[in-house]
Amino acid sequence: MPTFAVRVSSASAALVMLAAIPALGQTQQQKDWCYKNGFTDDQTIAGCTAIIQGGVTKGADLASAYSNRAYGYTHAREYDKAIADSNMAIKMNPNESNYYNTRGNAYLGKGDNDHAFEDYERAIKLNPKGALPYNNRALVYKRRGELDRAMPDFDRALELDRNYAEAWENRGETWSTKKEYDKAIADYEQAIKLKPSRAELYKLRGQAWAAKRDYDKAVADYDRAIKLKPDYVEAWLSLGIAHHNLKQYELAIQDYDKLLQYQPNYVAAFNNRGNVYRDLKQWDKAIADYDEALRINPDYTLGLRNRAYAREAKEDWDGAIADVEKVTIIDPSDGNGWNSLCWVRAIKGKLQPALVACNAGLRVAPNHAEMLDSRAFVELKLKLYEASIADYDERLKLQPGRAASLYGRGLAKRANGNPVGGDADIEAALKASPEIAKDFEKWGVTP
Repeated sequence: MPTFAVRVSSASAALVMLAAIPALGQTQQQKDWCYKNGFTDDQTIAGCTAIIQGGVTKGADLASAYSNRAYGYTHAREYDKAIADSNMAIKMNPNESNYYNTRGNAYLGKGDNDHAFEDYERAIKLNPKGALPYNNRALVYKRRGELDRAMPDFDRALELDRNYAEAWENRGETWSTKKEYDKAIADYEQAIKLKPSRAELYKLRGQAWAAKRDYDKAVADYDRAIKLKPDYVEAWLSLGIAHHNLKQYELAIQDYDKLLQYQPNYVAAFNNRGNVYRDLKQWDKAIADYDEALRINPDYTLGLRNRAYAREAKEDWDGAIADVEKVTIIDPSDGNGWNSLCWVRAIKGKLQPALVACNAGLRVAPNHAEMLDSRAFVELKLKLYEASIADYDERLKLQPGRAASLYGRGLAKRANGNPVGGDADIEAALKASPEIAKDFEKWGVTP
């Protein structure tokens, strides 16, 4: 049976700028821009460029100017320029740990995890007491999916610097990835103590609360994030999801409305607002939002599946089938798309094409629970009772006590000459869901 889901940022690696004794020949402002914190990336780049091109600064001070300009280029996402400048700094002073850390950050931003890792390793060897490269090497492990190897590096970074807010944040995100949400929340709280004005921290902690299904606390954190950063569209999106989960539908709609004021082409906002209207059974409004999401991104498979669901509710079977057929063309590995196609075809009475879709889907997603259920239903309607019972058996191993599966298996057992077993399943199904017989009748199956 169909599953339509709504269905979700990593903190940047901390960088370091090196102080140097200003040389003559540049303005004090240019020197400050290059060698001091608190300026924009463009100012850092401009100040360091003036020093590099001035021809006066030499030695370690010039190396620092190259490294600090690399810092600016990295933040500006001009990674190749950052790497070139870091190379110059390292050539001038190959024993300075921070130069390797800065180059590693540029490689990390570029997505070159292997070179980033090598640079962080070199930085740690040169200065084992520096916290930054431990944090940054942990980020590489995290990207590689080696979460258990990332944790000791985050721990070491925090042993060396308890005020390293980014390390608390990054470790918190890693705990969240490991689904250890209480530990994640504890780390985010430490980061918030250090940086109480950073909106992203409240959003991250809110997501951890939401993962624990404590949506009220999630809402409070998202609200705080938005107060700090009113145009924070990701926080508006998360707030809308939380209000939806609390069944506060009008508030959820308002959240998505506000988000779309800031970013009118935000696909997920249209999709999620459509889901709210879906739950309110306002099908035309839901379809209009899915239409808009698909206008922006015609290959948005989640929007196609959701629109198919709404069209099915309006008994627009051809439209629903067209949507899920497109899903399977765009992404043949999308098990949910194949399941939706199987189900809608079955409800429409196209049983052999439905079976073809379920078989194709189970080849790419062999343990797809909903698709096992859908195929069992198709087999029931095709009077392939033993096959239907076998699929319902597998489905119930994954979710014992599921009413629809028990009821379908009960009907198949009855038809296959096992009235006692069939009656037992049907009785259990009706106990779990008294309306299940009406659902099957609506789907064209009666005892």
